[in-house]
Amino acid sequence: MKNEKPEASVIDVCSFRLGELDLMPNIHKHYTLYYDETNNIRRLALTDTGLNHDALDCFVLGGIALEPGAELPDIGALRSQLRIQPSAPEMKLRHLVKGDYAACLGSHKLEYFLRWLLEAPVYIHYSNFSVLNWSIVDLVDSLIVHERFRHLIVKHDELKNELHALVRSDPLGYFRLLKTYDYPNIAIKQASDFVLAVRAFLFRNGYLFRNVATMTLCDLLQEAARDTTLDFLVDNEPDVLLKSFDTVFLHRLATFTSAEHVFDEEPQIRERLGRRQIHCEGKAISYRFANSLDEPAIQLSDVLCGILGKHFSCMEKLSIEELEAWHSKLSDQQRRNAALLAQLIDKAAGECQALLFNQAPNDSKAKSLWFLHGIEYPEDFRDC
Repeated sequence: MKNEKPEASVIDVCSFRLGELDLMPNIHKHYTLYYDETNNIRRLALTDTGLNHDALDCFVLGGIALEPGAELPDIGALRSQLRIQPSAPEMKLRHLVKGDYAACLGSHKLEYFLRWLLEAPVYIHYSNFSVLNWSIVDLVDSLIVHERFRHLIVKHDELKNELHALVRSDPLGYFRLLKTYDYPNIAIKQASDFVLAVRAFLFRNGYLFRNVATMTLCDLLQEAARDTTLDFLVDNEPDVLLKSFDTVFLHRLATFTSAEHVFDEEPQIRERLGRRQIHCEGKAISYRFANSLDEPAIQLSDVLCGILGKHFSCMEKLSIEELEAWHSKLSDQQRRNAALLAQLIDKAAGECQALLFNQAPNDSKAKSLWFLHGIEYPEDFRDC
């Protein structure tokens, strides 16, 4: 009949779900996962001056997880301790602290909040996505799928890490270069010129290779420019690097197929996900969107995601040398809050490693591990 709506298509998340997830302890536990997000730019596009948003800010989707039977403590006492006015309809990070990551770590209110979370019957969870990394790595993927470069697939993470490190030194300059080639829609006849232009930009001014992977990337670009196609950089909308973060939401649904997922209201994502039935081997994945006014757990997730977003973005923006100089001058308050954040991460990792997902380049991950956990930073990630 004319008035009938077409039947929604089905996404079987098990078709792209990693099989090794099933080996993780507690991966099939019936958690209730509450979410908020931070730095949701919704769309990233090239402009004549670079980008329409700051690509060095990381997108974080995450919050708190409750085990079956666990109950969230009433947050009324927490609000009182944090001196949040009764007239404020919900708890937000701005009620605790305003400013950059340094200011957040220096907040005594944040310390109280993190201790409350640590003592509560909850786990934190997050997916961190480096927007810059996500925007540029298709170049590496487009090259190593070719037969003559396929031996480099085992080194794809290392190559992407070096590309990210090189671009991070001048991201706006790199994106202006991409703009001249209608990236990510490179004309076939321009593929060789594009690869050569990228190589010239990355390895300009007598660049000194910091490790073997950097040399390999340089050689790869030189060899690829002689005769190559860019499989993932054709038939795309010119200038559009990122259309939506809906795949990040799908990734969490695919990871915890037995959980109930409660997302903060996000109309664009809700509409996109609502176009499909989301299943895993015929079983519907349980998810819903909720108003944070009605869900204290989402309010807690707002504060947590705000802190995590500032942390991961800081790891992207600062070099290890800058971080070391800052870390040596941290106040006692800042050190306590960093230690509490590390404890929350460790608590979650001990429950289920999949609660924590960090899609960032290797050097950003290494900086985070060094800053929070004191794990030695690899010397071959340091610039010469």
